[in-house]
Amino acid sequence: MERQRLEGTINTITYQNDDTGYCVLRLSTADGICTCVGGAPAARMGMSVTLDGVWVQHKRFGRQFSFDRYEITRPTTVDGITHLLESGVISNIGAKRARLIVEKFGIETLNILDKNPERLYDVPGIGKKTLRKIKDSWEQQRHIRDLVLFLQEYDISAATANRLYKTYGDKAKMRICENPYSLIDDIWGIGFIKADALAIKIGFDVNSYKRIKAGLIYALQNAATAGHTFLPKAELETTAAELLGVTPEQILYTLDHCVNQGYLICEDECVYLPYLHAAETGVAQRLAERVRGGASGEASSLSDKEIDEFIAKYEKKTGWIGAPEQLESVRRAAKSGIFILTGGPGTGKTTVLQVMVALFTEMGLRIELAAPTGRAAARMGSISGIAARTIHRLLEFKPGGAEGGFTFQRNETNPINADVVILDEASMVDILLMKSFMVAVKNETKLIFVGDSNQLPSVGPGNVLADLIACPSIPHVELKRVFRQSAKSRIVTAAHEIICGETPEFSNSAADNCFLMTENDPEKCLDTIVDLVSRRLPTRYGFDPMADIQVLSPMHRGTLGTINLNVALQGALNKNDKKIRVGQNTFVLGDRVIQTKNNYEAGVFNGDIGFIAAIDDGKVTIAFDKMSAIYEERDLDRIIPGYCVSIHKSQGSEFKAVVIPVSTQHFIMLQRNLIYTGLTRAKELCVFIGSRRALNMAVQNDKALTRNSRLTLGLR
Repeated sequence: MERQRLEGTINTITYQNDDTGYCVLRLSTADGICTCVGGAPAARMGMSVTLDGVWVQHKRFGRQFSFDRYEITRPTTVDGITHLLESGVISNIGAKRARLIVEKFGIETLNILDKNPERLYDVPGIGKKTLRKIKDSWEQQRHIRDLVLFLQEYDISAATANRLYKTYGDKAKMRICENPYSLIDDIWGIGFIKADALAIKIGFDVNSYKRIKAGLIYALQNAATAGHTFLPKAELETTAAELLGVTPEQILYTLDHCVNQGYLICEDECVYLPYLHAAETGVAQRLAERVRGGASGEASSLSDKEIDEFIAKYEKKTGWIGAPEQLESVRRAAKSGIFILTGGPGTGKTTVLQVMVALFTEMGLRIELAAPTGRAAARMGSISGIAARTIHRLLEFKPGGAEGGFTFQRNETNPINADVVILDEASMVDILLMKSFMVAVKNETKLIFVGDSNQLPSVGPGNVLADLIACPSIPHVELKRVFRQSAKSRIVTAAHEIICGETPEFSNSAADNCFLMTENDPEKCLDTIVDLVSRRLPTRYGFDPMADIQVLSPMHRGTLGTINLNVALQGALNKNDKKIRVGQNTFVLGDRVIQTKNNYEAGVFNGDIGFIAAIDDGKVTIAFDKMSAIYEERDLDRIIPGYCVSIHKSQGSEFKAVVIPVSTQHFIMLQRNLIYTGLTRAKELCVFIGSRRALNMAVQNDKALTRNSRLTLGLR
């Protein structure tokens, strides 16, 4: 499509989003009136503007001009000036007063508003109070127009300009010029890369302290995204020097100053962001107090004989015969103030959890069960017979504060009222959430962590479960024996083979529930995945393709990445006409979607899966497991299509059927714990599709990125 430029006067504004600046307007041009859509936060009726964009054909509204750049121009005719003032853009100037002003000053009207507004006293009906309101309104309009024009030179969008003006007011340009890196903390949507590009364009010194400080923080934030709580000082210096294009000596000087000022923390040549250092040391301190104190809660009064008597009674009642390591788990959980239970699929971890809950219930103890995700909590509650909650709900999150902010009502002064707290899927918990959790658990409360140490670590920074296991002072039992009934499942046996570094062999017989469909061509893999989900698996097994089958991919990009697979699966599974487009995603009524960012206001969390129940007037209603949430158009960047999700996003969930592409395209992400985590999301059926070579690469690669963490050191 050929880009064009339109010049004209804004006739009407049909729709305008104050948060994003997106608007629908009618523009009067030399060729007539046309509909234009795009970001223009400063747009007001009567303004003269120049728009750059392309013509598009909207399915419902017809031909429109979609612009991505606009510039406010001053009207150059008496009619244009009159139209601007009549539009109501300036407080206390209506149509009648606008005509009186223009009749008095003519083509010089706008210059007088800019430079000598006191001359408006010459217009009948304008006194001191009215003039003050006119001056304030015109000044505000001038500031936001100037800001938009100023930022357009530096490729900063109109929507971002609107957020800047809301934050800084008429001092926005001054704040940007003084320190463009302050935008990183103050303006949602601006990170170091954007702020640095702006700083360089406006002539900021590349060697400035402010720039290098921002670069150091950015390097540590990147490290946190990769799971690290800190970076070694030498590594940080090298990384930041390469990022900023300055010498290591310049980095070192600024780094030392940042540490002295408390912007960063350096301990034993390890550099932290302060909030991560506080989280790691806080968790270590809380756990160390438990280990040193030897607290074991009220259950410490139980003798070995009493525990054995309960187990014998439980076995007689249920018919369960515990294996030695299962019995040991129950005993140690009952006698320890803190305990870790781990194990893979089919090892009886669920059964041990049920026995523990039964024991604590018989003792009359108050029990709280929690898990990181809603699905994991629901599953935990169903197997234990006691309601379980997400960690956020257990800690009683309360929305409020900064963008997307919240507080926990359960804390050191208002701890969780329980004798026993059992936390499932502990491998998913990062150091920040663990800190909030540990602060809210009383020292006398028995604390039990349950998880699978072979799964992927948390998405957030830290390696909490692995660090706890590595501490010899914390009692830990790993269940390894696969029981006979579970051993009939090829999903279970394949998972244990993978953990042992063996690439599973697949017979692909009808009796199996785990298959490898060999196909080396990524395009043919894509076609086969769509056919499997939309036709073959529903026909063969009776699965609902929308609710029961989940495609999991190691990566987002590429032919077999989540983005491309979602487009293909959406086209095959959802034929609804009602849709809404936001950024690169088109959402269709009935779509399966997944939340990508915690929304504390709505009570929807990262990883929650739902279905689009309604699309109406720019708003989308999404039905989740136990509630619905309404999303304004500006909030839709928090969800993505969920027909295919990343394996990382699937943690804590289970699905009846899972389809996993394994391709050498994904070689960067092909790791043993990634494939293991994807496989163990399947309850009834798992289908790998791709090359055996890629699967073998993943199974043999047990060198997943080592995370920088000093939690174990703190515990010791």
